[in-house]
Amino acid sequence: MGMLDLLRGKKSEAPAKARRARPDANSTGFAASQLSAESPAAATHSMRKDLLKVVLREVLLRNGIPQAWVAADMLRTTSPRREQGLHVRFLVRHWEPRLLPHGPALEQEFAHRLVLMDPLATEWLMGFSWQFALDDTGPCPALPAPGTWIAAPINRDWATAHETKPGDIIEGPVVIPRPAEEVRADLARLMALRDADLKQHAMAGEQFAATRPASL
Repeated sequence: MGMLDLLRGKKSEAPAKARRARPDANSTGFAASQLSAESPAAATHSMRKDLLKVVLREVLLRNGIPQAWVAADMLRTTSPRREQGLHVRFLVRHWEPRLLPHGPALEQEFAHRLVLMDPLATEWLMGFSWQFALDDTGPCPALPAPGTWIAAPINRDWATAHETKPGDIIEGPVVIPRPAEEVRADLARLMALRDADLKQHAMAGEQFAATRPASL
């Protein structure tokens, strides 16, 4: 609006609404459930959540992991290029260090068994994540020294195999016993060599007369 418009008493127009940022086509976000309980989409969503719970229970049972150790949240996801799906967030409820290194393998087996039950799961399963939901964090260790993360890893299998336990005896060089006949033969050869050496020195003494001082 120019200066003439202000002099004529024209009111300024209402500011235009800010445009919403266009979402990234590849982004995926979590959304609150707003589906009607009677809609087909809600029924499908509920069936998929129940299927994910069944798969998790089967994976834990088949691998001997107690059911109370790991739970899961099923989060509805939105994506511009895909239909609404579900994201599985595993909840670690019990501190067990042996469980953490096997997290990727648990995800792989979970996805494998899910596809066996529903081949279309690859279209609506959006991914996995992990969250610690421990009631007691007392058993959890503190962070180590900063240099620990880049230090050379220890070959724990070798260290365990060569670990000295209390009561173990560290032995010296192993001596293999020899038969008595071989010992006697070696001793006889040594005695013969000594006698030959003494005899040789005695013969050398007979060939050379004793040295006498010359007369003036």
